[in-house]
Amino acid sequence: MTAVAAPRPPPSASLFFANLLALAGGLGAAVLVAVQRDAPWVKSLAYQPIVPCAVTFALLALIEWMLRRRGRLAPTEFAHTRLRETDYLRVRYRLIGFLATLALVALAYWLFPEYHGSFYDPYWHLLETLAPLLVVVPFYFIWADARVRDPEDEYVAFGKLVAGRRADADGAAIRRHLLAWTVKGFFLPLMAVYLNNQVNGLGQLYMKGGWAALYHFDGLFNFSYTTDLLFCVIGYLATVRLFDSHIRSVEPTLLGWVVALICYQPFYSVIGQFYLQYGGDADWVGWLAPAPVLKDLWGALIVALSVFYGLATVAFGLRFSNLTHRGILTNGPYRLSKHPAYVSKNLSWWLISVPFVMSGDWPTTIRHCALLLLLNTVYFLRARTEEWHLSRDPAYVAYALWMNEHGALRVFGRLIPALRYRGPASGKSPGAG
Repeated sequence: MTAVAAPRPPPSASLFFANLLALAGGLGAAVLVAVQRDAPWVKSLAYQPIVPCAVTFALLALIEWMLRRRGRLAPTEFAHTRLRETDYLRVRYRLIGFLATLALVALAYWLFPEYHGSFYDPYWHLLETLAPLLVVVPFYFIWADARVRDPEDEYVAFGKLVAGRRADADGAAIRRHLLAWTVKGFFLPLMAVYLNNQVNGLGQLYMKGGWAALYHFDGLFNFSYTTDLLFCVIGYLATVRLFDSHIRSVEPTLLGWVVALICYQPFYSVIGQFYLQYGGDADWVGWLAPAPVLKDLWGALIVALSVFYGLATVAFGLRFSNLTHRGILTNGPYRLSKHPAYVSKNLSWWLISVPFVMSGDWPTTIRHCALLLLLNTVYFLRARTEEWHLSRDPAYVAYALWMNEHGALRVFGRLIPALRYRGPASGKSPGAG
């Protein structure tokens, strides 16, 4: 039996145009830090991107709070008034679980050589900057225990396990908790370092060419990735039920984890160099140098795809995270495609690397194209596994079925039926179109 699409997609967990307001403030703060990089107040910051992060987070939290009061967003799991008396024993278990989790993450960073070099110095500076907030955690746990609708959360389950009450611990919650923190512990350091580099890059462009340099190709390209990374860092930091940005579930399949992790350092430094090195000697700037108008149009398309890629992350608001489900998005770029970031990123790689331009012999050119197609296939598998995971949520099934009929890429699903989303009710695996 074929699943039928609803007349409209379900409501989105985050409102795209509201997130754009927060983005404006965050990018403004990033530019301010970049152009004031030699000012004493900027030099005094251990982690300079903390300013745009704080501005963006504050705006996102404020805007979402206002939208919830007006009924534009679903309420959080917190009641406006106390639901019960505070259970201080449960608070103690929650705090034990939280501290034990931090200890496990610290142990992993100490154990693995990957984290011993200077590459991650900006991340340690970020943790140093955020460390004073730990003072607030016990008071937040006390306040939340009386107001959250389900007080038996993952921290309580893990705290009971650590405290020796194994029989009372929820095994499924502990597994979800440890997987979620594995995701955060792996991706947050990378995103924090990359964001630091992007903000420094903006400052270097400004020092070389002033304001005009920020609006040329390199500046706009940098802005797009600064946008992406700004919301990435905030997303990994803001996994809190108070903001309805907590992790509902984590990718359950090994395939999903493998195809995601090989796209990031340190794994991609090996995979990319020895197995997926698709770049040749050709360069799109040099290739199109004899045709300046076409070169400008080509560069504009690259920037447009990069900006669209960044906006796909903006659509998450407080909820971006790889390998997790933190709410279903149905507006902004996600009205055009179920995977706007993957589509735009993979198309941009073809335009930037131009592997189809022959710089040697034909076999080498064909090999470069085949290697980029293999990398595209990795992202196709990421899309496919994400859909298998999210299809456990009826809201995603309704959204994906709606996209079959209304998404901008629906024509590909009609030309290639295997790409159409079928939904779990059909007894077949969901598609990735």
